Amino acid sequence: MSMIKKAAWVLPVLFVAIVTGIPTKSHSIPYFARKYKTTCSRCHMAVPKLNTFGKNFQLHGYQQPGDKEVGKIVYPEDPNLLVIEQPPIGFLVENNLTADKTPANKTAVNLASSNVFHLFASDTIAPDLGFFGELSNQGGVTDIGKVSLIAAHLGNQNVFFNVGNLDLLEHGVSEHDLYGRSGYGIQDLGLSSPGVGQGYVLSAQHMGARIYGLIGSAVTPDLIHGKQTGGEEGKAKKAENQPIRPLRMQKKGDDDMVEHEEADPMDQLKGFLWEVGMYNSTNLSPSQAPNPSDYSGRINMYVNGDSFIGIAGYSGLMNVGTGVANRYRMGGPDFSYYFGKPIEKSKGMKVKPFNLLGGYITGVADNPNDDGKQVSWNGYFLELNYALTARSMCFLRYDKVHGDNLTSLTPTITDALTANYTYYLRTNFWLGVEYTQDLTSAKQNMLGVLFNFGF
Repeated sequence: MSMIKKAAWVLPVLFVAIVTGIPTKSHSIPYFARKYKTTCSRCHMAVPKLNTFGKNFQLHGYQQPGDKEVGKIVYPEDPNLLVIEQPPIGFLVENNLTADKTPANKTAVNLASSNVFHLFASDTIAPDLGFFGELSNQGGVTDIGKVSLIAAHLGNQNVFFNVGNLDLLEHGVSEHDLYGRSGYGIQDLGLSSPGVGQGYVLSAQHMGARIYGLIGSAVTPDLIHGKQTGGEEGKAKKAENQPIRPLRMQKKGDDDMVEHEEADPMDQLKGFLWEVGMYNSTNLSPSQAPNPSDYSGRINMYVNGDSFIGIAGYSGLMNVGTGVANRYRMGGPDFSYYFGKPIEKSKGMKVKPFNLLGGYITGVADNPNDDGKQVSWNGYFLELNYALTARSMCFLRYDKVHGDNLTSLTPTITDALTANYTYYLRTNFWLGVEYTQDLTSAKQNMLGVLFNFGF
């Protein structure tokens, strides 16, 4: 085929790509932009990827300094009643067009409109009590995603209790850090025979509870509660017993807003994070109720203001085949490092354009195929994100998984290179194209385009 003929075929496909998309996972809440009358760039490097401010906001139960009554209706005659002023709801719509090469089909083109619809709700019910909820519909099936209740600053310390349908990876390299997900990486690994189940998958939500804490953080309970602030003006406000307003809520011409000249603590990650969790095990037999037999633990060290290195361990129980208990044990380090000359994503909000992140996981499963054989594996990924401009992102990621007896591996791609380019027509409306090159002999390559928007 000549280059002209190739172009004649490719260009119409790319044109269609502009109005469709591949599904991605996202926990973006446009409601917060409405609540604080600010831009989504306040919490996101590029939706759905969180920046440092967004991570601190999430860690502290969706709170920021001095905002305990922001967006709430206070009733003087009933000091115990606090009502949210507007519905704390946001939604995200994902569309996709994919061209996937499989053993059965040289190229299978799948077109989907409104392929995934997410409904989010999140806010603070009261000071130091936050919640998050997600309901999604995909392919006509409605399911509950992450559901989280956070009790923050226990004993006025940076200690937090979290209960619900939780994301095990939330405090490591997760969907909030990885810019695009194609559902085949090391974190999505499941080992089981056909029809037996997917085993213990890290990226799936699990019902449970966890407690986590921050040591040496620049963001303290007193800062969140409005009892600590920076800058001479802020100290003067505190001395005059005037309310300390949330950071970055300044409006032009509003003299009551405190303009902080020094570094915003919410833009800093420093110190350590520790976490322990207990979760319900996954059972396939309807006669066996889930039980708290899964465990996790993590330690992160934050450096350089916005980067971290961590190590985590996970243990999961999965009944396979005839009901035989199969225990998964896995763990390893991960990291995220930001660098480069900062660029301004929105007025006054700068980010470092490069983010290099990665992780390594090694694990063993006692009997994933119900054949009495133990399976071990290990794998790693490296991803480089780059904010080309204030309105465009790209990334390159390499995933590698290897081990023994991996015939039942789900997903089946074990060695792949992925590239993505995304352009934001609006901050909350983005288009992109993503290609995965399967480096194994199966050559299950994937080409997809995305069209996502949230409000």
